[in-house]
Amino acid sequence: MIIVGVDYHPSVQQVVFLDMETGETGERRLNHSDGEAERFYRDLQRRQVKVRVGIEAHRTCTLV
Repeated sequence: MIIVGVDYHPSVQQVVFLDMETGETGERRLNHSDGEAERFYRDLQRRQVKVRVGIEAHRTCTLV
């Protein structure tokens, strides 16, 4: 499972992630205008991994 934390803004998303199986971590700034954010999530779907995403919402984190 990959856990993704998202700080969402109208033009970008700042994401951090943790792969629970490998221990790999990372951080990326994803632009909306060039499709980078969509490609990030589609790549997770293509890899068929389980994902849990937490989205910042007014100083709280909501898991969806």
